[in-house]
Order: sequence, then structure tokens, then C-alpha cells
Amino acid sequence: MTWHGAGRAARSWPAGLLVAYPRDWRDRYGEELELLVRDLRDHGRNPVPMTFDVLRGAAAAWCRSRRGFTMSVRSRQALMTVLWSWAAFAATAAWFGHDLAIYPSRSIALQIAASNQIVPDAYHVLIGVGVVGLAATAVAAVPFALEAARYAREHHRNSIFALMAVPPVTVGIWLGGAELAGRSNTTPAMTFAVAWLLLGLAGIAASIQAVISIVRTCEFSRASWRIGAGAATAIAAAMLVGTGATIVWGLGYRASQGHGAGSSGWLIVTAIMAVTTARAVIALLGARRAPAPAPAVA
Repeated sequence: MTWHGAGRAARSWPAGLLVAYPRDWRDRYGEELELLVRDLRDHGRNPVPMTFDVLRGAAAAWCRSRRGFTMSVRSRQALMTVLWSWAAFAATAAWFGHDLAIYPSRSIALQIAASNQIVPDAYHVLIGVGVVGLAATAVAAVPFALEAARYAREHHRNSIFALMAVPPVTVGIWLGGAELAGRSNTTPAMTFAVAWLLLGLAGIAASIQAVISIVRTCEFSRASWRIGAGAATAIAAAMLVGTGATIVWGLGYRASQGHGAGSSGWLIVTAIMAVTTARAVIALLGARRAPAPAPAVA
């Protein structure tokens, strides 16, 4: 039986004032708070200040329910899945495509472009996909960061500020090291570059985990969640296009160079991109079937 079926007439004052709370709030916490109010009343607590406390709590609950928005667990998990998938996809695409325009050499790349225009076109599409994905990530990050900072300030949670600093600090440190690594082609420098690349992947994982911790801890408005959902959809669409562009590039390259051309790296990259894209798309489709989320409660 829910709180509403317990019989309002039998409730003593000021427990009857719990009807002033939002319905979703009463469904979740009504019975517990009613028992607390009755227990305080039975132990001699003055009902007058209790009445003001109950009404003040009701006002706060209404303000919170209108401001906050708790996404369903499945939808929230879908956004996290897209974030992880996008990170793996972007890292793979960046590694594969950083010198794709001059692969396997600048002169051969020019010959391929002259004979088969689809190869450079596919490369340009892949670059565009990266731009779209990064832009969508940045657009979604702004409102979430602002609301997370406000939540941390209101609740005196300095640990949230520390988590928010992880992604930009990680990027800054890694880019500085990458600049140093690119200054020499010696064996020690190449070893450092490989090690720094692996550290960069670890930094990506740490940054994403920090973002997930922030999302699980803070409360965000309906508008922020909608922006996040829209960004996730745009990212998943970009991943689909990017995977298709990579497939087209590989087929065009093999057609230009002959089927004997090495393609193991291309096949591995394509497989990784296809798997991460499928995870993101499946997660979003699953979230669309999730039940509607309930308003946040006090």
C-alpha cells in the first residue's frame, strides 16, 4: 500500500501536512517522514515548530522537484556507455588517421588521390567526424560543468572540483609531453613517445571515470540531461559515419594498390570502430525504451 492509501483522516497533526509535498516525494518518503513526525509528537515535541519545519520542507521539495531532474538508470548508463565508446573510438581514429593523408608515403598518396578520389574524400569525412564528435562533447560538457560546480559550492563538496580538474589537467600534461616527444627521432625519444601514448590512454580512462563520478554524485537539470542526450545522439551518428568512411577508405586504398596491399591494420581499426559504434547505438536504443524518469526529490 502506498502512502496515499493509508487514510488521511487518521493522520495526526502535523503529519497531515505531508500532503503539501509533491506526490512523487510522498510516494518515496511519505511513510518514513510520517512515522518520524508521529514519533517526535509522541515524545513531547511541540507541534507548532514541527508544523513550520514540515511546511518549509514541502516548499524545498517543490523547488527541488521543479529544478532537478533524475534520469532513469538505464538512460544515465546509456550516456556513460556512449562516453566510453566515443573515447575508445576517438583514440583509435586519431592513431589511425593522424598521417592517413600521406600514407604510405606522400608521393604514393598523391598517386592514389589522382586515381581514386574516394580515398582522400573518405579521409576528409573522418576528420569531419572527429570535429563533430569533439564539438558535441564540448557543448554537453559546458552545462554539466556549470551545474556540477554549483552543486559542489552549495554542498561544500571540494572533491567534485578536484574531479572536474582531472580532464583539463590530464590533457595539458599530455600535450606538453607529446610536444617534447615529437622533437627527436632517436630510439630513446621513440620509446618515450610510445610510453607517453600509453599514459595518454590511461589519462583518458581516468578522465572519463572522473566525469562518471561527477554525474553520479551531482544533480542536473532537465535541460542539461536533454543536451547530454542530444550530444550522445550526435556522437553516435558521427561514429557511424566515421566507421563507414574508414571502410570506404580501406576499400578504395586496396582497389588502388591491389588486393595484395597490406590491410591488417585497417581491418583491426575498422573492427574496433565498428564494435564501439555498435555499443553506443545499442545503448541509446535501449535507453529510448526506458521508463520516463521521475522528478528529483529532496
